[in-house]
Amino acid sequence: MSACCGPGRDAAEGPGTPDDPAVLPVPGVPVRSAGPHPTPELVPIPPQRFTMGTDDPRGYQADGEGPAHPVELDGFELAVHTVTNAQFAAFVAATGHVTTAEQFGNSFVFAGLLPDDAPPTQAVAAAPWWRLVEGASWRAPEGPWSDVEARPDHPVVQVSWLDAQAYCAWSGTRLPTEAEWECAARGGLAEQHYPWGAEREPGASTG
Repeated sequence: MSACCGPGRDAAEGPGTPDDPAVLPVPGVPVRSAGPHPTPELVPIPPQRFTMGTDDPRGYQADGEGPAHPVELDGFELAVHTVTNAQFAAFVAATGHVTTAEQFGNSFVFAGLLPDDAPPTQAVAAAPWWRLVEGASWRAPEGPWSDVEARPDHPVVQVSWLDAQAYCAWSGTRLPTEAEWECAARGGLAEQHYPWGAEREPGASTG
């Protein structure tokens, strides 16, 4: 399935094998070292019934966002903040994990973040605002001319599903299901287009 707004990699091209300890091909398989790890701040989301998906024509119907349908959820917990560069660095230091982007030697970067003198690079055909940059990884989010030293509290980027699964195995957590994520992202509002309501820019001037 093609992504609506971001690039992806063909699973058949993915690096590593089940024997490679740097990747986590099966959810729940531990990484090389449990090690000490920070406990993320979690908030409880109570059991509830909510309407998942949308019938709004602005939704991505081709990606299976409709029809809207009721879903029953058990209670779960969700981290207050996304995983930061500092937290991911602690995970890498404890386990020696090598991310997918580091194994490939490149990753996709939003074109607007590239410097003016960045060399020409391959673009995604269906999403030309994503550019393949050699040397881009979580350590260098926009390419080899960038780093995260001054961004310890920024969300970690350039991580794959495999990397996220490995981090969860180390931190004693798991990724939310699609239904759990949508329920939490709705912020308790029912059938609104945005987490804050129906308008993209409430109170914005139209003049």
